Amino acid sequence: MYVIVSYDISDDSKRIKVMKRLLAMGFTRLQKSVYVRKGGKGDAKDALRATMRFLGEDDKIFIIVVSNKEFEEAFLIEGKAA
Repeated sequence: MYVIVSYDISDDSKRIKVMKRLLAMGFTRLQKSVYVRKGGKGDAKDALRATMRFLGEDDKIFIIVVSNKEFEEAFLIEGKAA
């Protein structure tokens, strides 16, 4: 299983705190505001508790747990697509 965290946080200092917290928890950055690590529902709840205190009024955090198969079958394109 994998835990995927995505966020949209407008305040720069809060966004940096969330980024640092996720990295400290063992997440790897996929994109500027998308992070992933192996884990399950408990890890997703831990990530939620660790990040939700940084949310402002209009900010969002999205956390989902996906199976190994779903994650491995996902499409990833890096660089310029032809």
